[in-house]
Amino acid sequence: MKKLIRPYPAVVTVFVFLVIGVLSLIRLNIHFLDPFTQGIKDFDLTDIVYSRLRNQEVRLDDRIVLVNTGQPDRALMAAMLKRISEAQPKVIGIDVLYAGRQNAAIDSALQAAIQHSDNVVLASTLENYRDDLKRFQSETGVDTFFSNYARLGYANFPSMEVRTIRFFSPLERTREGVSYSFATRIAEQYAPEKVEKMLKRKNELERIHFSSTEDNFIQFEPEAILDTAVDLKPLLAGKIILMGYNGDPTSECTAMDKFHTPLNVRYSGRSEPDMHGIVIHANIIRMILDGKFINKIPAWLSLLLAILVCYGNVSLLEWVHERYPRLYHPITRTLQVAEFALLFFLISLLFYWFRLKWDFTAGLLALALYFDVLLSYEAFSSSRNQVWINKLPKIFKLNKSG
Repeated sequence: MKKLIRPYPAVVTVFVFLVIGVLSLIRLNIHFLDPFTQGIKDFDLTDIVYSRLRNQEVRLDDRIVLVNTGQPDRALMAAMLKRISEAQPKVIGIDVLYAGRQNAAIDSALQAAIQHSDNVVLASTLENYRDDLKRFQSETGVDTFFSNYARLGYANFPSMEVRTIRFFSPLERTREGVSYSFATRIAEQYAPEKVEKMLKRKNELERIHFSSTEDNFIQFEPEAILDTAVDLKPLLAGKIILMGYNGDPTSECTAMDKFHTPLNVRYSGRSEPDMHGIVIHANIIRMILDGKFINKIPAWLSLLLAILVCYGNVSLLEWVHERYPRLYHPITRTLQVAEFALLFFLISLLFYWFRLKWDFTAGLLALALYFDVLLSYEAFSSSRNQVWINKLPKIFKLNKSG
């Protein structure tokens, strides 16, 4: 055991993680640094995998069909929904909020279309989260005039203090009971066993596996749906139909219901959102149906690996200093750069091939700090005024004969 745990590397490793612990408690609230710190928080290494290494080949998923509603219009929606339901799809998800009543005749037509379909999931919103109760107060956004004839699924994405959408919550608790997400409800209607498999994971948040853009799904515009010359049944029967806003070239509001995702090629300092909400829901549904969830290396294992890597590096530096003292600094910096590159490659490889997320932040910080902490430690331990530090192990032997 004495040979495995050597005093000097162990002490320096402890110092490194003490520094990391102190840094983790610091919160930068300086106004002029806000854009910079926001950009750092909004970046994830796996974004590079999504935006640069993802297979660019377009493969259509014929299970899911996107129907663009354009600017929401209830009369248009009623007519489209009637046509779609006649084609006998498996489930119809409507990512439009119907929070109140407007025109009695039009609302009645929309209600009749929803009631006639009998397989509609309407989007809702969760509001007023109570930290003390660990639940939302209500599920709103849909008037009972419509919701009484459909299933509901909340379309909220978790607030993570960043702009990029990376997660969704399969279910949440409200005052009325358990509510399911929009994508979960739709997938449940299509393949309940797939949803059951996901819920058995018991994750409060699931990281979204973004495998598709809108080009990976069959798409229809309102004109095509309403064209009676088109036989929709061969195109829509037995499929998942997602109705929602997916862009309008005639509108000046290009960012309506649009979000930042890891597929954005500008993964650092994103300025323009790149994916509409309906396409994000389609990605979630596809992930559930395929069972291709993203797993995460446990935090305790990541921390243990970080400690071992730091300890190994300090031990290696001790050996380098004893044998190659003149090359100590250049060898150390070269090793740091090489290890950074290797770790970035390994983290990307695990995510790309195995959908395994490795949060190695502590290890990367240790790699960046260990040499500077080591030098600071040696400077203090060599000071005659620091009596207690002089008792700690040192690597630089000042009285070492030449």
